[in-house]
Amino acid sequence: MIDEIINNTQSNSYDKEAYRQKKKEQLEIAYGTIKDGINELKTNPSFFKDYLNIQSRFDMYTPRNAILVAKQLPTATQLKEWSKWRDSNVTFKERYPKKILLLDPREPYRNKNGDLIKSYTAKEVIDVSETNVKPTNRSYDRKYILQALLHDCPVDIKAVDELSSGKVSEWNAENNAIYVCRGKDVDLTIKSVVEEIAKINLYENNEEIDADKVECISYMVCSRYGIKVELDNMERFTSKYSNMEAEDIVTDLYSMKNIVLDINTKMMQYISDKKKNLENKEQGR
Repeated sequence: MIDEIINNTQSNSYDKEAYRQKKKEQLEIAYGTIKDGINELKTNPSFFKDYLNIQSRFDMYTPRNAILVAKQLPTATQLKEWSKWRDSNVTFKERYPKKILLLDPREPYRNKNGDLIKSYTAKEVIDVSETNVKPTNRSYDRKYILQALLHDCPVDIKAVDELSSGKVSEWNAENNAIYVCRGKDVDLTIKSVVEEIAKINLYENNEEIDADKVECISYMVCSRYGIKVELDNMERFTSKYSNMEAEDIVTDLYSMKNIVLDINTKMMQYISDKKKNLENKEQGR
């Protein structure tokens, strides 16, 4: 009997080599999926939009991880590792929920030549749709969104009745200000202001303004806060990438992602502070 117990225990023990092989295979799959995704960005306008939607919802993710999610589950809204769902006492709809592979950065190391090498391992995450948790749909007061945008704007804000260009808002580089028209639809105003802020950031980084990037940045920011923005003629985005190398495409995606994250970080801090102030006022009554 003791021999049987020992044998069963050993057979169920952790197999380090098998785990290492599994992670290696997962990493190869992840890199292959990213490669396929980048190629698809060159040819499939619908997939490009899927990517933008994922990067909008997961603005902390790198473009490569956003591509991975867009390829595996473009409807994903909340991703966690199995252990983190378990720690929250969350149950799954199925015994084996669908898992999504992501790249997880490891500690950088130096090779024999002294070069700093960034390495990754594969990580599995599960979307909230695979759990019995009801997804949370956040809603944001449009007034607070606009206030947050204007509060941390990198230039002065000036209100005007109208602009000769016919725009809702416009960045004037010479006066170092964004002029915003009074009395316009709030969603259109938010979209327009995001576009002008995007122009400022792009110009500061590259001393040039890419109109397509401006539109994509505005789409991602607005989508995050539930503001509907239409992207017309999606083919123009894919055609832009059709002759670009993979690394150049990723660099291009990073340039947009970083601006989106910067705008969102400042906005969420303002909205969070505003909410705390209101709660403190309520408690003080």
